[in-house]
Amino acid sequence: MGKFNLNWNSKLGIFTTIAVLALILVAISERKVITKKAGLESLTDEEYVEYYKKACELKDADACYELGLLYDKGDKDVSVDKENALTYYGLACELDNATACNNLAYLYNTGEGGVEKHNGYAFRYYKKSCDLGDMIGCYNLGSMYYHGEGTKPSKYRAKRLFEKVCKQGIGAGCNDLAYMYAHGIHVRRDIYEAISLYNDGCDYGEASACNNLANMYAKGSFGVQQDPVKAEQYYSKACDLDDVESCNKLVSIKQIKTKVDLDKAKKACEHNGATGCYKLGELYTRDNDLVKKDEEKALHYLTKACDLGQSQACKKIGDFHKNGNKF
Repeated sequence: MGKFNLNWNSKLGIFTTIAVLALILVAISERKVITKKAGLESLTDEEYVEYYKKACELKDADACYELGLLYDKGDKDVSVDKENALTYYGLACELDNATACNNLAYLYNTGEGGVEKHNGYAFRYYKKSCDLGDMIGCYNLGSMYYHGEGTKPSKYRAKRLFEKVCKQGIGAGCNDLAYMYAHGIHVRRDIYEAISLYNDGCDYGEASACNNLANMYAKGSFGVQQDPVKAEQYYSKACDLDDVESCNKLVSIKQIKTKVDLDKAKKACEHNGATGCYKLGELYTRDNDLVKKDEEKALHYLTKACDLGQSQACKKIGDFHKNGNKF
């Protein structure tokens, strides 16, 4: 599945770069004077959509893209409408807006919001996005080649594209390329190159790359020496990047001793991590350096952990009732 490119700027922000609106593209301090002269004193925020549409009709690629994004994600003035998003991304893509081509492909690739899934179209528009210089589009195109979606599989082309985008700071490309080196897929197996690429991906903010490194050090896999300290370090980085699996693994290998540990356990629990919920519940059963004893919070977290299948949490709740509703 591809990556969506959320770029609100794309040379265009609200009330910027639309040539047809030149009379109102001025500093806010001057806007009243200009709009009054232009007869636009009653202009409301919602009406900007109509001007975007007019600009799009006049073949302004950025206005068409903004409309696609508005209908794709919605805001206070516009309800989500994937079909309209598809239409305006398509118009912007025809006018060579690279980000619009990527997002158009993403809708076809995922079938999101009722859009008819069509990997052939997705491949076509990811390719155009990449040809126009969008690195997210190039990464997604590489994934299509790797999995053979909308085209014949080609690990060679996938590798070339992953190399290209990794050099441009796209962490997902580094991660996927690292996976190919770790498993010897269309390349000579090279665990040192894999570790280096996973590190690059992690540094670029790709949570899965951090998680993959952590797993290697936690298990001592692929010939890497087991190192719990490094495993914890990379699980922590991945958790900070909102990788739920890493948050859960992190709290499973350490106790909650610091505010940082507490925050990571809460994040894990929020994402239905049973271990994180259990450790939070257990923490609130007694006074400690981080929190005061709070039976209501303890039961809240323990109940959630129990519902998620954490047996110790269920037992802890049973003990609570057996002991006269006290910990």
